[in-house]
Order: sequence, then C-alpha cells, then structure tokens
Amino acid sequence: MFNELALKIETYLGQGSNFAIAQVVDRIAPSSGKVGDKAIILETGELIGWIGGGCVRGIVIKEALDVIKTKRYRRVRISPEGGTRQTATYKEYVMSCQSKGTLEVLIEPVIPQPELIVVGKSNIARKLVQMAAAADFRVAVMATAADVQMFPTANSVADIVDFTPFKNLQNTYIIVTTQGEDDALSVKKALQTAVGYVGFVASVKKATDIKAYLLKEGVSEQRIDQLRSPVGLDINAKLASEVAISILADIIAHFRKATTVEITNTEAESTPAETAATNTFAEEYYINPVCNVPVSKKNPKHIVVYEGEQVYFCCDGCKVSFENNPGKYMKG
Repeated sequence: MFNELALKIETYLGQGSNFAIAQVVDRIAPSSGKVGDKAIILETGELIGWIGGGCVRGIVIKEALDVIKTKRYRRVRISPEGGTRQTATYKEYVMSCQSKGTLEVLIEPVIPQPELIVVGKSNIARKLVQMAAAADFRVAVMATAADVQMFPTANSVADIVDFTPFKNLQNTYIIVTTQGEDDALSVKKALQTAVGYVGFVASVKKATDIKAYLLKEGVSEQRIDQLRSPVGLDINAKLASEVAISILADIIAHFRKATTVEITNTEAESTPAETAATNTFAEEYYINPVCNVPVSKKNPKHIVVYEGEQVYFCCDGCKVSFENNPGKYMKG
C-alpha cells in the first residue's frame, strides 16, 4: 500500500495538483483503522488508501478538503464521547459508528510549488525568471522572439501569448512585464484566465490607462480591480533585480497565506480540472444530514428514502438518529 501511495503522490505532484495526506497517529480499540494507516485525499473528495471506514472516512474527507483549502494541517480526534474543543489545527468529532473505538488522524496539505507565467522579455522578466526558478517555481515564459537561450532556467518558452495550454491554474501566477510590447492585449488575455493573481509591471499612470482600456473592452470592473499594478512589495526597488525580488516576495507571501483567495471573475471560466472536481464530488458524495460528513453514494452503510429523496448514511448510529426524528435533520 505504501508503494502505491508513493507512486500516486509522485503523479499528483507532477501534475501540480493539490491533495492531502491523512495518517492514523493514535488509536483506542476497537477501530478498523490502525496506527500508521494512511491515505491521500484529492480535491474531488476521492480517498486512496485506508484510515478506517464508516463515519471516520467521511470525517477525514471533509476535514481534508478544508485542510487543502486553508493550507494548514489539522489533527482530528474521533471518539464515542466526542467533544467540543476546536482550533485551527485541532477538531473533535463523535464516533457514531457502533464499534465505538477512538482514532486520531493527522491531516497535512500537499501543495506543489506554484507555477509562474512571465509575459515579456524585459530585464525585469529575465531576472524574475531566474529568481523564481531558483526558488523551485515551475516557470513559463511568453514573449515575441523569446527563446531558451534568453531564458535558460525556464521550464518552457513560447513566442506567443497563449494561456490555453495551461490546464491546471489553481497554483498559477501571471506577471506581465512587456514594457510597451502589446501591454494592453497581454493583460487582457491574462485576466481572461481563472488565475487569481495577475500582476502588471507598470507605473501608476500606465496602469490607469490599461485599466481604462480593459473597461472599454468589456472586462468587468470587478475583474479589473483584481489586477495588481503596480505589483510587488514596496521595498523602494530601483534595479531590475530589486524589482524582481519585490515581485517574487509578494507572490510567495500570497501563496503561503493560510487561506486561499476566492476568484470572483465573470470573464474567467473554471478550468476543466476544477469543473470536473466539483462535478465528481457532487455526483459521488452525499452530505449525511446527521453528522454533516460526506458519504460515498457508491458504498454507503445505509440508504433511507425520505419524502422521495434517497438519504445516505455512513454508519448505523446516524441512521437510527435520523429515523427517530427525520424532520429534525431534513429542515429546508
């Protein structure tokens, strides 16, 4: 099992996908999960591996999805007595399964290093690519007449500005530093993606002009407001290398925040991967109305039909509680 998980981890890291690793770190018998059992949980809610069944599985999936979103580890205790203690890194649940065992599970996020797309071949662009590569970013460059000799540390170099080849944009940052070469069109194309962080290297005057152009081109004010220009931390930078440092530092600070930024962009459509993830979760999982944790529709413990709706349960305890007072749990 460990070798299988190791191969899966390598695959998802290579794809730039976010996921979580869950491991049983403590146990009081009886419970099906044992200390050392582990699994990975994808953003779709799919769990690969073993950390226990029933309500444990659903709770771990629910918490893992939040761990991925917040980029912060969490220790989860599931016991018959339950509890109310809860912090940003610790949470207690009631073990509603009839086994009545106790488990503690450590859930850690795995967030691959970001991908940086640099548009332009200015001196700032060259310094930024060099520094980002040194910081283990995956770096792509787009600029007319750009080549690998100009950007030897980049992972890819294209001579046209085209974002369609990039499918997974959840950890992607775009910096436009074209300095007069198709500035407006490049910024517009960047804002039409689902990328949450788009920066444009320009003066305040130039940024104002570009924003006016974008508004005339039909880009929403909401999306235009998300454009970062001037971009970078204010460190009184003068040299191209110093400007690059200020931009990279701001990107790292943004990436390492405990919570992710919601993308509210009417122009930017969800990527195929993001849409598939949302649809897959909705199709395969049902939120148990008793304990509010996801239950696999393919392998539930029980199914009860209530007012024409199939209600899925992860364990006997939740089913019994529901049948005693279904109206309590199905309000609205």
